Amino acid sequence: MAPARTDRPRSTRRLVGVTVAAGVLVVSAVGYATASEVTGQVNRTEVFGLISDRPQNDGGMNILLVGNDDRTGLSKKERRQLHVGQGEYGRHTDSMMIVHVADDGSVGVVSIPRDSYVEIPAYTTSTGKVIPSTKQKINAAYSIGGPTLAVEAVEQSTGVHIDHYAEINFAGFVNMVEGLGGVPICTKKPIVDEKAGLNLPAGPQTLNGAEALGYVRARYFDPSADIGRMKRQQTFLAAMFKQAISPATLMNPARLMSFLNAAASSVTVDENFSKQDMWHLAAKMRSVNPSAISFQTIPLSDDTYEPGAGAVVIWDPEESAALFAKLKTGAPLDGSDAAPAGEEVEVAPSSISVRVLNGSTVNGQGTKVINEMRAAGYSVVGIASNAPKKTGDVTVIEYDPRYDTSLKTLQAAFPNAEVKEVEGLGRTFRITVGSEFDGVKAVHVAAPEPAPAAEGETPKQAANDLCE
Repeated sequence: MAPARTDRPRSTRRLVGVTVAAGVLVVSAVGYATASEVTGQVNRTEVFGLISDRPQNDGGMNILLVGNDDRTGLSKKERRQLHVGQGEYGRHTDSMMIVHVADDGSVGVVSIPRDSYVEIPAYTTSTGKVIPSTKQKINAAYSIGGPTLAVEAVEQSTGVHIDHYAEINFAGFVNMVEGLGGVPICTKKPIVDEKAGLNLPAGPQTLNGAEALGYVRARYFDPSADIGRMKRQQTFLAAMFKQAISPATLMNPARLMSFLNAAASSVTVDENFSKQDMWHLAAKMRSVNPSAISFQTIPLSDDTYEPGAGAVVIWDPEESAALFAKLKTGAPLDGSDAAPAGEEVEVAPSSISVRVLNGSTVNGQGTKVINEMRAAGYSVVGIASNAPKKTGDVTVIEYDPRYDTSLKTLQAAFPNAEVKEVEGLGRTFRITVGSEFDGVKAVHVAAPEPAPAAEGETPKQAANDLCE
């Protein structure tokens, strides 16, 4: 449930977001300037245009990340080397994750078992035939109806609003790993899986692209099958992130740009995911570190068989509901007791609409404020323009008295600003920025109790030692 608020008119929440695949996440983290050079290469596809009756957007940002087994871009020789088969098998998901960007800047990655038994929504075929909803394994949604039906299935089964979508295929994954010069991992035991072409000794080692693909796809050697594979995918994603922000990458311009270009050109995202949106999240996430990224799996029940469906995965009704409740808000998923940065407020920035004017004599001051506010999650209306009357050094916040609770969030973000009540102004605040503006201050919304992880499992962080 979203944090309580006392404003009478309820704001419509518009989240400015970026789709986060492993590479896009790192593009965001390494810095605004570098990200802006490569984000134009990202591919886009229609996802949200035909989706209706969607869950309410209550805060934070959720991105559905799909790894598909499309062989496009791989030659016959490369297919043999990667042990992915020579045939074209249609569209299938090799992995599904929800990437949750919380209001405090932390990132939680939740794996969705591909054999999860859920309701697949009704859909219309290319010939116009309406297929009624049925219960199937969740990975069937992508095979049947592509990204749109996959998003619908996830939203309907979890009640979580998906803000953006990203997918990557085999060739893209391999290129990203090769762009980094390999990714260091540590295996506690040797891994031998002939079908995945994998033969790894125990201990620390650096995987090349082909080995990395085998590592995240292998399942036949592991009695836990897909569950074990999901944990390895989480482990590898964390290791890739650490490698991408390590000095070995950041201090090597050729390697950095090789990885960033591979990441951007390998990812396909939804149609609403603009280059500007990427820049905004790049600014927001430039200080992210591995300790602020956690990984977990949707909590599961002990049921593994459904009459008529065979071996499936059933979600634990109580524990999964608690996790989904957090995904619906801007709450962090790691359960950390560390105090979030900034003053605590009742209304999240994502619920607040603002218009920015430059009341100073500093050129570009308004644009600077708009970029910072969008990066912090505020909904900014229009572009920066000069105020009809200069305010000099002082920043002035004009507000409608009906929105006095939201005002407190802006006062925390602009602690030295003057406040002016304007009857009938409406839900959009007007901020006239003075020359003494020194940055939009961070705020955080009081979060609900952390959702439990699956029994016996604690959310892992990207900063964890892989061999622990």
